[in-house]
Amino acid sequence: METTAKGINARKYLTEWLKIVTSMATADIRAIPEDKWTSTFGGRTRPANLLAADALELMYWTAETLKGNSPPPSDDDSLKVLAERIANREDAISTLESASEELVTAINEASDETLSKVVRAPWGQEAPLFMIAQIAVSHIWYHDGQFNYIHCLLGDDKIYWGG
Repeated sequence: METTAKGINARKYLTEWLKIVTSMATADIRAIPEDKWTSTFGGRTRPANLLAADALELMYWTAETLKGNSPPPSDDDSLKVLAERIANREDAISTLESASEELVTAINEASDETLSKVVRAPWGQEAPLFMIAQIAVSHIWYHDGQFNYIHCLLGDDKIYWGG
């Protein structure tokens, strides 16, 4: 019996998931009231714009590294500057969408050799770039969970990305 194996298109699966989590996050960002977008809760939480900035910085770092550049890891100052740039929801949404498109392009244009290249991630771990790209995509979803928690803190338990 002859068996034909077909490979999995890892780039396609990862970039499609990136588009989905970006859409989920933007729907949840839209549902946070504008006057709460930069608020903290209980004096300890990070504001939603800073959470979005954290996701964006890893996306930017990953895209630039996939393009062959060597961006420095972010620091508190660069994160605050980015958070100020997205101090309103519409800026955050458009920035997240464009960063997502940039990362999709970088993943699709990277060679297999580039995706397999082991680099030091901003948090110090050495890993192949494809793995870091997977983490960058998951990182959006992680912060989207925080956006959902902010909804709950505000008394809102609706699911905005569910269709």
